[in-house]
Formats: sequence, structure tokens, C-alpha cells
Amino acid sequence: MGLDYYNILDITRNSNESDIRRAYRKLALKFHPKAHQDAVVDDSVEAEHAVAELEREEKFALLAEAYDVLSDVRHKAIYDQFGEEGLKKGVPAPMIAAHIPDSEYNTSEWTSAYTYHGDPLKTFHIFFGGDNPFSQYSELDGDRSLSFGGLHGRGQKKQNTCIERDLLLSLEETFHGCVKKMKISRKVMNEDGRTSSLRDKILTIHVKRGWREGTRITFPKEGDQGPNCVPSDIVFIVRHKSHPTFARRVSDLVHTARLPLASAFVVARLP
Repeated sequence: MGLDYYNILDITRNSNESDIRRAYRKLALKFHPKAHQDAVVDDSVEAEHAVAELEREEKFALLAEAYDVLSDVRHKAIYDQFGEEGLKKGVPAPMIAAHIPDSEYNTSEWTSAYTYHGDPLKTFHIFFGGDNPFSQYSELDGDRSLSFGGLHGRGQKKQNTCIERDLLLSLEETFHGCVKKMKISRKVMNEDGRTSSLRDKILTIHVKRGWREGTRITFPKEGDQGPNCVPSDIVFIVRHKSHPTFARRVSDLVHTARLPLASAFVVARLP
């Protein structure tokens, strides 16, 4: 059975655009990783906390995918009629053209297959206009201008664009968790404050059990240093290596077996 995006957002199928946005805003703030990062965990409940954290990450990712679909009029129309399978595999265009005001579907034979980009933080960023909407509550109104370098941000150094790299993980590594050490080379300012030298650094990533495709690990300001800029953030994005036997679907492992027709009608043991 496919994903029920309406149930994920805790709304009904007759919800309008405002209802969808309101539901995503409420639940995304509730399950965002930063909403729980300051929790103090006792050693005796560390395992339970790890499971709860993983469940929140999965929920946060599902919320983002559900909003991505239901907030788009074309994706929503296809999903409402044909479910997740029709959305992600495509359907004959004439069957959906009347429900979507888009001439593209009047000429195409099939609708294009939908694939979520896999980055719930990107969806969150686009919706809220920032990665951390919680920060607004920690600023005093009278001092807010100070955090932006004065009036209109004058005097503040501009940060370089973040550097993104793939972090390839095997199925076994995401199941058990592991530690990855990534070597980077970056420019570091010399003592004279004008010149820089190229130096190596090891960044350690503690891979948590169950990390999903698209999980982003950010190392703030670990990029090249310069006299007139803020170093870039370095971001590693989890990518799953293909497995010869299993494919991962959210928290499930799926195995596709090919059987002779005769074996499909009787009880058979797979090799």
C-alpha cells in the first residue's frame, strides 16, 4: 500500500492549500532536528532516545515529501486519482489533463514520473526561508539589528557558498552505524592576515543507524579561509550504495525475486 500523504500531514482529503501549509508548518517545526538537539539524555535511556530520534527524522522526511506533493497542483491531482504508484510511475496524460490546467499534459502521452529529491531540510528551507526558524525567538527586538552587522547589514562579511559532497554508505553501514573520516584540503590564513596556506584536515562523521538518502551533515565554516569572507560550510549528503540483494524503502528492506511461472503457483523456497 502506498504512502498516505494526507494522513502523514494529519489532514483530510478535502483540505485546501492553506490547510496543507498550516499542517506542514506545525508538524515540521515539531519534528525538526533542531527542536530536540538540546535534550539531555541519560545513559540508561540512550538506546530509547536513539530510536526516538530516528523516528523523528523519518517523520520529518515524510512530512517534507507529503508537502512537496500536495502543495503542487499537478502532483496533487495525479496523486488524488492514482495514488503514490501512479504519481511515481506516471499515468496516461489524457486521464489527468482535464484536472490540471497545463497544456503540457494535453500533448504528452504520459505524465512524467515524480521523484522526491530526498532532502527534507531543503523543503524546510524553501518553506520557511531559512534553516533555523527557532533562532528568531532567541533574539531581543531591540538588539536584532546588531546580529546583522548594523543597519542593512553593513560591515558584515559575506559567507562563501556551501560546498556539497556525497557521502556514500553501504546498506550495512546505515544499518549498524559507523564512523567515517573524510580528509579535506583547505586554505588557512597565515599569521600575517593576508596570505594563506593549503592544509589538510580530517572531518569525523558519526553515522547514525537508519540514516536516509539525502541526510545532510554540515561542518560550519570549514571551507577556505580568506581575509574578506566567512569560510564556506562543508556539507556531506548521504547517498546509498546499491546492494546486490536488497533495496531500502524508508525503514523496510525490499527483495525482488524472479521465479519460474511454475514455481509461482506452488510453495517454493527461494535460494
